[in-house]
Amino acid sequence: MTMKKVVIIGSGIAGATVALYLEGQADVTIICKGKRQDSNSMLAQGGVAAVMPASCVQKGQELDSDQEACHVADTLSAGVFHNQIKAVEKMVHEGPQVIQDLIDRGMIFDRTADGRLDLGLEGAHTHKRILHAGGDQTGCQLTSFVHEQLAKVKWLPYSFALDFVLEGGQVHGVSYLDAANQRQTIVADEVVLASGGIGHLFQDTSNHATITGDGLAMALRAGCELSDMAFLQFHPSLLDGGEKVHPILISEAVRGAGARLVDEQDRRIMVGRSSKLDLAPRDVVSRVVNEEIQAGHQIYLDISDVANFSQQFPSIADYLRQNDLDFETSQRIPIKPGMHFLMGGVKTDFSGRTGLDHLYAVGEVAFTGVHGANRLASNSLLEGLSFAKSVAEAILSDTEMSSASHQELQVAPSTMEMFLPSRAELVKQTSDALGIVRRPETIRQFLTWLATFNYQRLDQTCTDRQQIETANLCLVAETIANAALTRTESLGAHYLLSEE
Repeated sequence: MTMKKVVIIGSGIAGATVALYLEGQADVTIICKGKRQDSNSMLAQGGVAAVMPASCVQKGQELDSDQEACHVADTLSAGVFHNQIKAVEKMVHEGPQVIQDLIDRGMIFDRTADGRLDLGLEGAHTHKRILHAGGDQTGCQLTSFVHEQLAKVKWLPYSFALDFVLEGGQVHGVSYLDAANQRQTIVADEVVLASGGIGHLFQDTSNHATITGDGLAMALRAGCELSDMAFLQFHPSLLDGGEKVHPILISEAVRGAGARLVDEQDRRIMVGRSSKLDLAPRDVVSRVVNEEIQAGHQIYLDISDVANFSQQFPSIADYLRQNDLDFETSQRIPIKPGMHFLMGGVKTDFSGRTGLDHLYAVGEVAFTGVHGANRLASNSLLEGLSFAKSVAEAILSDTEMSSASHQELQVAPSTMEMFLPSRAELVKQTSDALGIVRRPETIRQFLTWLATFNYQRLDQTCTDRQQIETANLCLVAETIANAALTRTESLGAHYLLSEE
């Protein structure tokens, strides 16, 4: 029996987990913009939120209290009840099953001396339910483990997906630049979009350098519906080490372990701002940090109450030492907020199906409705794992095969000339208009400025990757700006100032 040809765009936890559950049952190719390790999933420090079976967790932690209903409630509360409840319930129920399957396959999570899962606490969680691997290296270890299981997958590294190949309203393949920067077309029975978010649309971001909204732009050009694009999560604690130091994420787990947000006078900035103090939802904390910085204060994480910081957070500690940032003597880490996660995305059903036949979306690029107006900490890896399995199951249950041949799918080059802003100017304009605090008039001015450029369709003769990225970012920025203007009241991460 001929196996389906499946092309997955993206090598993070969502795309890789789809491939894992297709292993040996489909002919899978993964297109990676860089190396297979180049994804946000590999950078994820905080962990995976999951209500695991009581026998697996640490004695005395959650045996008599944490339940799936508690995790659902925390997710809804953080999302300001803008979430799709059924999607949240699916993720919370099915995610732990996928995690257990990975454990059964050999994935190692951090455990206590008696062998039980060692669970951590993060912002807006009412219970300790965060699984870690290697302390603050969860995403790296988890994604690497899944990659190691993919013995039969064909990898196309350094390949830049450009557009879907459409025929009769159906997706039949993908056009891309290969590692030699030559245009290619690959035929597929099913295409899975797992390309991540939009981090580098902003000046400060926790995201990997490859994350430039490419998959979202592909979906827009193909006519897919995108939802909740006004909701962008800015993480409150990126490292603020100066212009020469890349602003890595300082995990929320650091605050879960006892760190406090203070200014240069050691004043606790969250006192009086939220009853949850330093563990308030990310949208709340980011606005407070941003407000304090705008008022001229330097904000720090005071880690003096974090036991064994270097042992709990080895990769963060190593990075600070490598960049000569003293934290062991001062017990403080300078921080600032930055773009972290997109709550909106390509609209899908619970099996990842989009509005185009044979196109699925999963992970951050997809809109499932689980995050609402603000994502709960450590739910992103959980979303990727749980919905990825559903995508794989849907692909295998659909017996229809593509009838298109490679010859039929050759893309006729378009010579439409793109006219684009500089990347630096685009990022500055976007950061001003669509950041943590928004003003309708500034957003309208931004859209007027964008309208002076031509980026809606790619020039199919262009092989300049940075130019293509910029065009993609412009298209996504326009979509976000229009969504932000349409939503006239503040909600969660979408915070508007009045025009008075």
